[in-house]
Amino acid sequence: MLCVPPEDVPAFAALLVHEIQHSKLAVLFDAMPLYRRGGTARHRVAWRADPRPVHAVLQGTYAHLGLADLWHRVALRDDLAPSARNTARARREGYREQVGAALALLRETGELTPEGTAFSRGMAHHHAALGNGVRKVYY
Repeated sequence: MLCVPPEDVPAFAALLVHEIQHSKLAVLFDAMPLYRRGGTARHRVAWRADPRPVHAVLQGTYAHLGLADLWHRVALRDDLAPSARNTARARREGYREQVGAALALLRETGELTPEGTAFSRGMAHHHAALGNGVRKVYY
């Protein structure tokens, strides 16, 4: 996880959130099938140059949703300078845009199991809440 030390505290927080999201979803993958195995389709996502299989799209979407949530929470902090909150808002919106496109892709693939479809709907609900200026989002 740490090949190169993060440049600052916010970068370290983002790294931790990102990797914890991957770990949580890996456990869920072991507990129940979220996608149909054996699929050969590859999909383009904003955060990678190479096309990804559906399980990697799910992983990336969940990780980036966690980052959108992190920056949403930072943007709402009253104890930060306006410039820090503006930076956090911009990061939140960047991740929200990427996640929104990936969620649309996941809806259309036909590669998700019923459990995967339900999980994707849950991510979409959380994604929508992050864009509504909701003060607290429970995750």
